[in-house]
Amino acid sequence: MNHRKKRRLGRRQAAGLSAAIVATVVIAGFTANWVWQATVSSGPTTPSGFGSSSPGGHQVPASHSPDGGGSPAATNSPSAGGGSPDAGAGSAAGLIPASGAYLGAYVEPAAYTPAAKIAAVRSFQRTVGGPIDLVHTYHPWFSAFPDAADRYFVRSGKVLLLTWSGTPDTRKIIAGNYDALIRARAEAVKRLGRPILMQFRHEMDRPNVQWAVHGPKNYIAAWDHIRAIFTEVGATNVGWVWCPTGWGFGDGRAEPFYPGNNEVDWVCADVYSITIRQPLQESAQPFLKWAKTTRKPVLIGEFAVNGTPSAWPTWLLAAGELARVDRQIKGMAYFDANGADSQGRPFQYWLGANEPALRTFHQMLHWGIFRPVLPGAR
Repeated sequence: MNHRKKRRLGRRQAAGLSAAIVATVVIAGFTANWVWQATVSSGPTTPSGFGSSSPGGHQVPASHSPDGGGSPAATNSPSAGGGSPDAGAGSAAGLIPASGAYLGAYVEPAAYTPAAKIAAVRSFQRTVGGPIDLVHTYHPWFSAFPDAADRYFVRSGKVLLLTWSGTPDTRKIIAGNYDALIRARAEAVKRLGRPILMQFRHEMDRPNVQWAVHGPKNYIAAWDHIRAIFTEVGATNVGWVWCPTGWGFGDGRAEPFYPGNNEVDWVCADVYSITIRQPLQESAQPFLKWAKTTRKPVLIGEFAVNGTPSAWPTWLLAAGELARVDRQIKGMAYFDANGADSQGRPFQYWLGANEPALRTFHQMLHWGIFRPVLPGAR
C-alpha cells in the first residue's frame, strides 16, 4: 500500500473529548481505571447503539493502510477470562493467546495526530458498543514511535500492532545508513516497558514498492539488520510480525520474502475480498494453507470488503467464523476507513454509518473465540 497516495473520501469527525482535552490527558498520563471509565462514557457523532487487499487484480494488489499512523479502538484487558498484556511485560511471547483470538481494528482518525487517533478509537468503541483488544497503528519510516497514542493504547490494556512502514531503501538499511534511527526507535520501544507486536514494511511483496524493497534477498537482509539492532538494545518486548499481502500467496509472490522461523514471531497477511460474494475464508485460504507450515501464530493484519453495504453483516459474520474454523488465527484487525488505494481506486470500508454492520461487529465482540486467554491466565 502506497499510503502517501492515499486520499480520504469523507470521514466522520472524531467524537468524545475534543482534541485539546485528549492531548492534555495524554500528556498528563492515565490510570487503567480512568481509561476504562472514559472509554465507556465517550460518545461518537456516528450512530450510537451498537455498536482487503481490496484489489483490482492479482497483478498489482490495491493498498489501503495509512502510512501516517492510524488508531483503532481502545479496550480494557484483552481477555475477560485471561491475563493482561501487562503480565510478563518484558517478553512479547506473552501476547500469544493460549486459546482464542484478538478482535481489533485500524480506525481512521480525523487527522494523524495522537489526540485524533485516540479520539477515533474511543469513538469506534462507543459506536460498536464495546472495547476491542487489538489496536493497529501505522508510522512512516522517519516517524518517531511509540507516540502518545501508542503509549495510551498499551497502557490502557490494548494489544498494539505497530506497523513501521514507508519506503526506506533496504540497501541503505543493510549498509547501516539508518542505524542511529533504528537504535533510537528500539530504545524508545524498550522504554515502553510493555510488549507490543511490530511489523516492518508490511506488504513488501507489492510490485509498486520494489524500487525501495529491491526484492526478497534485500528485504530479508534489512529485516535481519533491524531485528539485530533491537536485540542488541534489549528491546525484547517486541513480537515480530511478518505481513505481506494475502494476494501474494495466490501467485507465489509473497513466500520468497519470508525471513524464516528464527526471525519471525507471528505470520500475517492483509486479506481483502474482491467482492461481497467472496468470503474472507476464500480470499485467505492460500495464506492460511502456507501459514500452517510455519507453526507460527497467525494474524490477519487488515481485512474488509467493498460492495453493497447491506450485505456487510453477512460477510462480517462469515469473516469472524474464520477464527473459529482455523485455530491458528490468533488475531484479526478490521480496516475501518474510506479512501483510495495506491492505484487511485476508491474503497469504502468505514462501518460508522452502517447500523446492521455495527450490530454484527458488536455481536462478534462477544463470541467466545474473541475472548482470548493469555498464557498463565487463571
